[in-house]
Amino acid sequence: MKVLFLKHVVNVWKEWDIKDVKTGYATNMLFPQWLAIELTPEVEKKYKDKQKKEEAHKRELIENRHNISEKLNGQRLDFKLKSWANHKVFWAIGEKDIISEIKKKFKIELSKKHIELPEWHIKKLWESQIFVKLGKDAMAKLFITISEE
Repeated sequence: MKVLFLKHVVNVWKEWDIKDVKTGYATNMLFPQWLAIELTPEVEKKYKDKQKKEEAHKRELIENRHNISEKLNGQRLDFKLKSWANHKVFWAIGEKDIISEIKKKFKIELSKKHIELPEWHIKKLWESQIFVKLGKDAMAKLFITISEE
């Protein structure tokens, strides 16, 4: 009997896998626990439609990642901070500050996981570079300039 698995079970099957199992195992173990359903032509059609939609969505995300990385690559963000006489700053620039500046300047929403800082926070009064990673194949290099207020 062919079944479509609804849940992921480690080292056994993945969600949305189609496997051929014995009828007794399916009716006594899989169906009562809602781990799988019988693969009928209607279910198979719905499954294939869902797969096509997911593939289209993945292609769209990849295109958007590349467009965002091209837009951000080589851009400069300027910050003004108060500093001491020996060029030490009172504050540091972190991921949240960079994300809000990118959102304000380029109207692009990012999260902290996309920002890769060279150190914990940027505390220098000159130019630094950071990387924005949007996936395996999309990355942009930004320049951060911190000057005295």
